Amino acid sequence: MGCNKTYISIGYASTGVFMGLSAFLVWMIVYKQPWTAAMGGLSGVLALWTLITHIMYLKDYWRMWMKGLKFFFVIGVFFSLVAVIAFIAFLSVAINRKESLTNPQSLYLSCVWSFMALKWSFLLMLSSHRYRKELADVSILSDF
Repeated sequence: MGCNKTYISIGYASTGVFMGLSAFLVWMIVYKQPWTAAMGGLSGVLALWTLITHIMYLKDYWRMWMKGLKFFFVIGVFFSLVAVIAFIAFLSVAINRKESLTNPQSLYLSCVWSFMALKWSFLLMLSSHRYRKELADVSILSDF
């Protein structure tokens, strides 16, 4: 049996959850930079939702709750907007304050984690859209 794309996506999302949680803890406890910690935590939560989406697809739970995929898609759209706004705001403030790129407490790292949150929200939207489309096609075929 070959390696299924869904299993690769589960591994990737699991890594994202671990990295987001790690970023949250490190920047909250060690560097005391709440903005970077918040964006790292948001990235981890979005990776967790993406992981849940893949696992529920494997377990075939989405057939009974197709509205859940639409809900996850809307959540992905909302947090994409939040991540883009946060990225622009952090970048503007960091440039305005002339912060250093090498300082671990600078807002440039908040921009990086805002981009990671944008990536995970996009992947959440993409996977929920693909699964919803696939399951809608299957449900149409099963009606005949």
